[in-house]
Amino acid sequence: MPAMALLERLRARARSAARGPVSPAAWSLFLLLLAAQAAVSSWQDQDTRLQPSLGPAPSAGALRVASLDEPAFAGYATSLYVQGFDAQAGALLPLRQADMAAVRDWLACAFTLNPHSGYPLMLAAFDYAEPAHLGDLERAAAASIATPTAPALATAPGLLDFVESAYREDPARHWRWLAHAAWVARYTLKDDARALRYARLLQAAPALAGVPQWARELDAFVLRRADAIEAHKALLGGLAFATPGADPRELDRLAARLSEHPQTDYGSDSRQLFPRPGEMAK
Repeated sequence: MPAMALLERLRARARSAARGPVSPAAWSLFLLLLAAQAAVSSWQDQDTRLQPSLGPAPSAGALRVASLDEPAFAGYATSLYVQGFDAQAGALLPLRQADMAAVRDWLACAFTLNPHSGYPLMLAAFDYAEPAHLGDLERAAAASIATPTAPALATAPGLLDFVESAYREDPARHWRWLAHAAWVARYTLKDDARALRYARLLQAAPALAGVPQWARELDAFVLRRADAIEAHKALLGGLAFATPGADPRELDRLAARLSEHPQTDYGSDSRQLFPRPGEMAK
């Protein structure tokens, strides 16, 4: 099906998704986070250096208390704070330079506040895993020159591990982000073993989890494709047809990604780069 048809379907779902009311207390937490971000920016105006780290993540319990028991919105506000961190004092911090271990911890805090939401998982898989890998490569190259016997610690796998952990807790809610994590592992990290592990987890998902057949056969539908862009298009197309009850913000992000490829037809054949269906269980 052409991507534009998928895009319209996804946008319609996003428009029809219900958004619950938010209490003034929750908005106060959101404003508190914005004020904290503004304070950091003000301090950076004097320092002029972009700060790569969010700093230690607060405890989920403290944020829950601060929000007067509005954990869902507290989680969303925390995710928004993470998203806006790279905008500092009128400049943008390249994401590959960000402290991705801290990003992971903040996203984990947001997820703890509202484990029903996949928004922190989407950020980990969609937005941060790839630049984290670029940063890992840069640090590894620098470390190989400075101290060849002490390899730099990679942060991108930690973001994908976060997604995997959330999936294991609730496959029905979070399978879609594990599918995307498999794409990142396969085509960005070049970690076939990790991608295959994620694909096998999806294949073995309980029947009640509602994981669609294409995701259970992720190796054939996505991961065998030789071209990473074509594989990503296939993945996004599958997600567009299988997002019942998804957060409208997640749907908006999928729609934005689909709009980047308006002429694509999601029906091309795949290359056999991964095991054939049935071989994964061996």
